[in-house]
Amino acid sequence: MTKEEKYWLNRKITNEILYKKCNKCLEWYPETEEYFYMRNKSKPQLGLNAVCKKCNVKSSLKYINEHWDGFIQNVRRYIRNPKGKAAMKRNQIKQVEKGNRQRYRQNNPDKMKQYAKNKMHKSHDIKNLEWKSCYDIFNYECAYCGMTLEEHKNKYREQLHKEHVDNKGYLDLRNCVPACKSCNCIKHEMELNEFFKAGYIEKFTKEKYNKIIWWITEGYKDYIEDKPPYRITRKQNDDKCTYHYELWTVDEKRNMVECIGIGSKKKDLNKYIKQYYNL
Repeated sequence: MTKEEKYWLNRKITNEILYKKCNKCLEWYPETEEYFYMRNKSKPQLGLNAVCKKCNVKSSLKYINEHWDGFIQNVRRYIRNPKGKAAMKRNQIKQVEKGNRQRYRQNNPDKMKQYAKNKMHKSHDIKNLEWKSCYDIFNYECAYCGMTLEEHKNKYREQLHKEHVDNKGYLDLRNCVPACKSCNCIKHEMELNEFFKAGYIEKFTKEKYNKIIWWITEGYKDYIEDKPPYRITRKQNDDKCTYHYELWTVDEKRNMVECIGIGSKKKDLNKYIKQYYNL
């Protein structure tokens, strides 16, 4: 078979447009950079990839999920070296100049509202004294890798995170442990058993795993406080300078369900509480 015959095995012309067949999904797409990545940007003469962009993205995501620990390490290594820092800075300037972020927010107000709503509803309902007790139990260390609070402040310049052990579980103390930024990111929405068996964190030992299980099943009971059948949140006004307070009903997991009152001060919500809960 000649080179020309091989070339036309995966190509055809329709309505004067050259189409190319993806070697993976076997779908036909116009042979352009809109549907196929370049094999090598520095050598455009090599042409386009044999696999379409959609299949390429799927393969990349699959590889990342299967090699998450190595992927995170490579990303960290890249963004810490001068070349990676320069690339990130260029990309940031490019995004600002193009106005992509601002344009996305303006063009997708419903998505931004939903994102803010989901993020707000996922927030913990834990009092300061409860969180201090949790810190004491875990010796002011990450429950997974053992990074201390002081080390975390020096490395990330922030406190240890309030980590949801069960991503879809309760939002109070019974489902919360302190976690460093790295472990919190790697675990993400994984279940505790899955996260432990995957072995992403070498320092996440069986002893630490058993301690977390004890805490979320029995240990928290001595420290959790009774809470009212509602939640009050503070929210920023449109002027970005002042705030208002909202009164929300909650379900059994302390997720916020419905806003039943708004006030400029907390005491303004008392009338809604008395009216709704007969308190």
